[in-house]
Amino acid sequence: MGNQDLFYIEDENERKLFYRFTPAAIASNFVPLVVILDAEDKFKAINFEHKMWNILTPLDHFGYKNRGSCWLGEKGDFYVKDLLQKLIHEIAEAYECEDHIYLYGSAMGGYGAILHGMLCKANAVYAHAPHIRLQERNDADKEVKQFYNAIFSKTISKEHDLTHFLNSTDPFPIFYLYVSNKGTTDENFLEEETAYFVDACKKHDIKVHLDFGLKLEDNGIKDIQEVLDFFERVASEG
Repeated sequence: MGNQDLFYIEDENERKLFYRFTPAAIASNFVPLVVILDAEDKFKAINFEHKMWNILTPLDHFGYKNRGSCWLGEKGDFYVKDLLQKLIHEIAEAYECEDHIYLYGSAMGGYGAILHGMLCKANAVYAHAPHIRLQERNDADKEVKQFYNAIFSKTISKEHDLTHFLNSTDPFPIFYLYVSNKGTTDENFLEEETAYFVDACKKHDIKVHLDFGLKLEDNGIKDIQEVLDFFERVASEG
């Protein structure tokens, strides 16, 4: 990948998940972990440091044309999901922040943030325009079909729909979901998807907040700083 600051974790089949990790600049008894899930091309140039947060930025270069696997894997083998969960747990244990984990993602990264936030029992998840159901739309083009075909097998799995992970007994993160409201076909679709997830959360009395019309600027570090400021407010509120 040409990035000397990348680390990796691998499974028994030598499949590697690359990532960046920057510990908090200031040692403290309370240093949470934030996991940022987004496209490699957006964050590959970012070596972000925050004085009070441990920053983990894994790279999903799997799937169709290495465009990502929604943080799952390929052809129904969800090894990326397993590797990322292992990575989160190892870093959280090493830096003693198992009880203070936060995730952020946008679009497909929003799907990954919600999924992995539930799996690692994070404190909160901040997702912008997240995908909820990974399925082909009626208007899907050939590229979209190939993208999904590279991730899933022909068997329908729980991971096709994030609401399948929700229940009324397990602990869940607080979900903060934001969707831009521009009136485009894609934005309308994501708005419907997000509302679908919110309704499912409410049925199980899971804390969820939804806001329309808010859009983060697409410029990397500014996005991360805004999200971290938001998580700091969440953490301070207990």
